[in-house]
Amino acid sequence: MVSRGKIDEYPDDMFADSRMTFGEHIEELRTRMIRGFAGLALFMCIGFILDGIGESTGNKNIGVGRPMLDVITEPVETQVRDFYFRRNIRTAAKTKENEVKVPPTEVEKVVEKLEANGNNLTTLNAEERAILLGAPDELILTIPTEELVKVYGPLKDDAPKTVTMKVQVSAAQIDFLSNKGQALADGKQYLTTLSAQEAFVVYFKVSIICGIVLSSPWLFFQFWAFVGAGLYPHEKKYVYIFFGPSLGLFLAGILLCQFVVLPGAVKALLGFNEYLGFDPDIRLNEWLSLALILPLVFGLSFQTPLVMIFLNRIGLFTAEDYRKKWRQACMIMAVLSALLTPTPDIITMSYMFVPMFGLYIAGIIFCHYFPAPALSEEEEAAEEVAV
Repeated sequence: MVSRGKIDEYPDDMFADSRMTFGEHIEELRTRMIRGFAGLALFMCIGFILDGIGESTGNKNIGVGRPMLDVITEPVETQVRDFYFRRNIRTAAKTKENEVKVPPTEVEKVVEKLEANGNNLTTLNAEERAILLGAPDELILTIPTEELVKVYGPLKDDAPKTVTMKVQVSAAQIDFLSNKGQALADGKQYLTTLSAQEAFVVYFKVSIICGIVLSSPWLFFQFWAFVGAGLYPHEKKYVYIFFGPSLGLFLAGILLCQFVVLPGAVKALLGFNEYLGFDPDIRLNEWLSLALILPLVFGLSFQTPLVMIFLNRIGLFTAEDYRKKWRQACMIMAVLSALLTPTPDIITMSYMFVPMFGLYIAGIIFCHYFPAPALSEEEEAAEEVAV
């Protein structure tokens, strides 16, 4: 609706046909928000339906929230799995080196010492523990006699159906094979939940985020319909020009973070666990907070060259200004990288700072070769009149 009032008293008013009262603005905002939430709810329902179809058909690729949850958790799952696998290999190699032909008497001495001290391992030194770890021990096996027919031929009629025997294996071999099997068969989940409802809440968080992403064109349209009417024509022109590159840089930042930064950051941080000798036990909800916030922060930080170009176009800064102030800009980007990244480590901060600084250099180059066009006298006069 258009509120006329005393608009007719000002025939030169360029906003006479678009002016709205405060109440009409609030009503328009309410309408746009209701439509936006309705679109979001629709896409969330579609996501739930597709997740149900994927679960019923056994195809993990069908769905929205469930496949995306796998994508989000994949970097930390694979890095923690590889962490334990590498440690398992090192332990097996160390045990194999210690598997010298220790006389049985030496093993018996260590066992007697351990039993005399109430089976307290702290009473054994590293060499004695290695002896026990690589020493053979009995493992009872039960084998069906049918399997023995293939080797020894027909058995007697009164032969038992199973045969129990003892084999000699070491504890290190059992542990190594068990851990190796878990890693190769993906038989263990390396993200943990500390409450019964945590997985449920995490799934709905991911579903809501996916719904927002899928409905973003509709949400952006509603936002633009409300805000666009209040922009000048030249401001709308800049929005149209920068929207495509801005979306491309935003997606590039998200993809770089998801497939390069997150795996690299997790691997580097787990390196401190290896160095200090601690086992990582990562919580699902805590990882989700990092995995959702960090790609978003990277996507926003990749807007740096567009902001520089925009400020250059409106005449606020030039390429020479950017070049002279690169030290101050470097400091600002370093502080922002430290503040915006959810983790306090310098590794994740560096993953953000280095691309941002590279984009800053790219912005300087672009502003240098494509400077802002000089305004003509008529345009300058028009701006003065508009002001």
